[in-house]
Amino acid sequence: MHRTLMILLAGWLLVGAAHAQVNALPPTRHILVYGDAQARAIPDRFRITINLQAVDLDADAARKRVEASLAQVLRQLDTAGAESNETVATSLKIETRRRYDDQLREEVFIGTSVNRSVTARFDAKEKLERFIASVQTSKELTIGGVDTELAGEPALRAALREKTIASTREKAEVIARAYGARLGGVYSVSDVAPQFEYGVREGRWPALYEWRGRAGAQSLDRIEISGTRISPEQAESFRTGYVTYTDKIYTVFLLAD
Repeated sequence: MHRTLMILLAGWLLVGAAHAQVNALPPTRHILVYGDAQARAIPDRFRITINLQAVDLDADAARKRVEASLAQVLRQLDTAGAESNETVATSLKIETRRRYDDQLREEVFIGTSVNRSVTARFDAKEKLERFIASVQTSKELTIGGVDTELAGEPALRAALREKTIASTREKAEVIARAYGARLGGVYSVSDVAPQFEYGVREGRWPALYEWRGRAGAQSLDRIEISGTRISPEQAESFRTGYVTYTDKIYTVFLLAD
């Protein structure tokens, strides 16, 4: 009896949530528009991760090798020009290492594994290249990867949001004018696509909408960030490439009477 009641209550809650989502759209005349903006930027910050590991039957010997490698890596980072306040080393991690022996059909102890990793950031591509050239990788020292960053990313994303908001209003005005209507106030704004039902649901929201504004007007979906381009003569150089930043907003505008 209690189980049946719980199932019924759960069903009512789901139905109520579905109706609340559908009713998030106003019952009066409205326009729902999707706006987005995008920018391409050349990264100017580079974060690298170096992994250190040693396995030995003598746990202290493994620890000493890892600590010696760490000290060497820190010296190389400093020489290459890594940002000292952005260099972080993880704590020492020690664990048992085993491997499966096919003949014995069991796991066999092979030693103690000692691990540490270092993350550092460079403010120039040339400094990163200098560090990579100084490092001799091995089974005990590996480069985990390089992530690119943009120093002005917060300001860029704020500018993108302004462009996105402008694009939604411009699109809504064009649509309303085409149908002989006028825009009223804003009913709702969200950066998550709303779920709704208009009788037969058809199609899907686009993954990206590139809106470039009216003919002759300045494009609202592109912000260019200047940076150093790599010439063909630098073929051996670490190629930075572009990073694309996007922003999107869904806005419901009411139509004026």
